[in-house]
Amino acid sequence: MFKEKMLTTAIPERVYALCKIVEKNPISSGELKDKMEPDFLGNGSVYFNDYKNAAEELGLITISDDLIQLAVDAKTVKNIENMRRYINTQLEKFNNGQFYKVTNAYFEKEASMFKEDKNIANLGPLFTELTGMPVDAVAMRAWRFWASFLGFGYLQEMFIVPNACVFLSDLIESSDLETKTRYSISEFVEKILPMSNIVISDPESRKFNYGVSNGLRALQDLGKIRMEHIMDQMDMWTLYPLKSYSNDSTITHITIL
Repeated sequence: MFKEKMLTTAIPERVYALCKIVEKNPISSGELKDKMEPDFLGNGSVYFNDYKNAAEELGLITISDDLIQLAVDAKTVKNIENMRRYINTQLEKFNNGQFYKVTNAYFEKEASMFKEDKNIANLGPLFTELTGMPVDAVAMRAWRFWASFLGFGYLQEMFIVPNACVFLSDLIESSDLETKTRYSISEFVEKILPMSNIVISDPESRKFNYGVSNGLRALQDLGKIRMEHIMDQMDMWTLYPLKSYSNDSTITHITIL
């Protein structure tokens, strides 16, 4: 799912359900499959290996001698939000994978994404061109599930509106950024690197793209951060311009609230 081709069968909810089953005790692959996809359902499901492999890729489980067990602390899967936060800290490991490349290209498209087809499944050819790897409709549907879950945007029918609010919030919580502390903007970015490379791929530009700018503004609106432009500061980054936020085009500091 993350190392290679994205699969619609390896959805976040199935990965989480699998982790909860193996949370207390190791279990054989066959027994786990029976619990996840009981024969009496009679639906002929062949999904198990897809989401089992996704959980293994992410380091959530280990498999040894056909025995599957949880590979992370139980608090990592205490709830699905904790699992999401953990996964968001792992994505940089898959920077050559399809999910990472598509997400990065999606954010690099900025607001021009709104000019594209609003059915994400139809954008395979576009992302094939942007990423240099084959991306089909199935992969784009799978990307939509995970991009929405991991907080890269908001689902609107078959389209994802770029907004990294949830993703950035997870990175802030997972970093050593301290509350009630003001950081220069470069310090802030350094603290969330390399986890944020997937959406901030060119720190040298000192510009936040459309989706990241939306995320930062949303975090400020939610009272989680405060962005400031302090005069006469050389360390300055630019936000993507929006009419409704015309007074915050540049920022020099972020305070974690």
